[in-house]
Amino acid sequence: MNLEQIFIVAGITWLAVISPGADFAVVSRNSSVYGRAAGVASSVGIASGCWVHIGYAIFGIGLILHYVPNAFTIIQLCGASYLVYIGISTFFSKSIKEQNSETSIRISNWQHFAAGLLTNSLNPKTSIFIISMYTQVIGTQTSLIEQFLFGLFVCFSHLLWFVLIAIFMSTQKIRRWVMQYQKVFNGLIGGMLVALGIALFMTSHLQPY
Repeated sequence: MNLEQIFIVAGITWLAVISPGADFAVVSRNSSVYGRAAGVASSVGIASGCWVHIGYAIFGIGLILHYVPNAFTIIQLCGASYLVYIGISTFFSKSIKEQNSETSIRISNWQHFAAGLLTNSLNPKTSIFIISMYTQVIGTQTSLIEQFLFGLFVCFSHLLWFVLIAIFMSTQKIRRWVMQYQKVFNGLIGGMLVALGIALFMTSHLQPY
């Protein structure tokens, strides 16, 4: 591990993390509709989902592609299907009246955690970013411990960014606005997720892995 490598990994990671996508949409909605605890739980799930991609980036890219040549196309299609599903669910979800400053419906934080975990672990954007970084920047010459430490940085970067998003989107002013225009907000978020899913379906056919 050298200083140049560290700066390159840090730069790539933060550019990938802050770029809007499915993770951002899920955390934004859960935070503004269900409260800060829900947003943080979703953020922890998203950060945990990074380890799915880091795991096969470190240990199994060659093995996976050997036995399942279309593995990443399958991941992409699963991710696209999930995005379309949660997009449609969000688009047609009913309005929820805010009951207090933290929660507005009885959905456990474990469910929000699971939503974040699924969203990120099936997110082809994260998969492509991590695989590209591990194969082109970090490389197999880097020790296993150092690869693991880079993975910790990627995970922590996701956690930090999305917790900040959760804190911002769960402020009273933002939540009041969302509750007032919740149908519009759900339509925008749902439409964005469906559009992302359709784009991934098209990409999987045009540029299969």
